[in-house]
Amino acid sequence: MENEAIIGKKEQAKEFKMLNTIKKIEEKFKLYKTKGAPEELIAEAERQLNLSFPEDYREYLLMFGAISFGSTELTGLNIDGYANVVSVTLKEAQRNKSFPKGSIVLENTGIEGLLILQQPDGEVYEWQNGKKGASFEGLKEYLESKI
Repeated sequence: MENEAIIGKKEQAKEFKMLNTIKKIEEKFKLYKTKGAPEELIAEAERQLNLSFPEDYREYLLMFGAISFGSTELTGLNIDGYANVVSVTLKEAQRNKSFPKGSIVLENTGIEGLLILQQPDGEVYEWQNGKKGASFEGLKEYLESKI
């Protein structure tokens, strides 16, 4: 019982940090977001991609669905087309045979094939022409780099 309480507090702290980052973004940019995605939609997206989303991306989907601000447009759910994580990730994996297995596309920058990917362990990094670029510990750190 005590361990469950500790785990619950850790989860709340992570969620609070993500909300603090979003507040910083809202202070600087106009933030556009869809409504949070339900667990069933997230589970279906994971099934279609044959992977499990990193924990921070899952929390992001539950809270916001998808967001955009400034020139940043993150993929998500509750959105169609170029910003839907399932369709974008499947398209990029099909297009490029060296696409890192288990990764999801967080953002297609539209600049010379530069993608922002996230690994199952949460690492976020730039990926262009099969080469890894700058990396971030997780989604929160990546978002903070955009502020």
